[in-house]
Amino acid sequence: MSKKTSKPYVFFSDLHIDRWDRLKKERFFEFIERVEETAAGVYILGDIFDFPALKGDSIWPRHKDTVNRILGLSRAGLPVNYLIGNHDISLRGIEIEEFNFRLTYPDNKHPFEVELFGKKVYMEHGHYYDPLFQEHIYDAVDFLRAVTGKAVDQSATDFLRDVVRIFQRKPKHDAEKAAAKEKTEVGVPERFLKLWEEAAEQLLKKRRCDIAMFGHTHGPALSRMLGGPQFYVNTGDWVKHSTYVEMTETSLSLMDWIEGATLRQEKLD
Repeated sequence: MSKKTSKPYVFFSDLHIDRWDRLKKERFFEFIERVEETAAGVYILGDIFDFPALKGDSIWPRHKDTVNRILGLSRAGLPVNYLIGNHDISLRGIEIEEFNFRLTYPDNKHPFEVELFGKKVYMEHGHYYDPLFQEHIYDAVDFLRAVTGKAVDQSATDFLRDVVRIFQRKPKHDAEKAAAKEKTEVGVPERFLKLWEEAAEQLLKKRRCDIAMFGHTHGPALSRMLGGPQFYVNTGDWVKHSTYVEMTETSLSLMDWIEGATLRQEKLD
């Protein structure tokens, strides 16, 4: 059960802070300051960092101020839930739940659901619906890093992908071909975005929840599903966009912080 509150809950994902310039960081800090002042709680649906694209061990020195700003929300008394994504999948296996902060990796065996304002909300990063996602590649990268004590660069990761592609019974050839050809402003080719809507529809039915929320695609979305009061939500990103979702007792709002715009709003029945 959720606590009674008049404040909104805030959801965002796919920060990829290693790609930011100084201005983007400053605007994000403004956003976090507002969240601390106005929100009842925060849900981050993965991919703060872009681990597979990083080399070396300079993540913490470069980004500790941003991470500390986020953790500062929990120290200020706001519940902060972090759901691990595919780009920070190296954190899986670590479960933290203390001092208003929770770190977890949802999967089929351990789904993440909460009740907010009387609505059942299902959340995950959403990479399992991506035809290009290969979890065992990340397993291999983690293993090599553990054995060598060094970061695995992109060329090694690409080599592992090629090996898997050769031996797979059903290569993801069509998906990769489309990804190479399509120049989109999201993290997933446009033609595949329907996959997340379909996944949300199935989850809404199977888990009997009111809202199914993902990140991963970098494509912000908010739409009614099943012809009724159930919703598919995608939090978008902070790479091409600066989107987030606010949930109050009466509405769901998809917003862009830097643009200062409400992209879409739906009433909660």
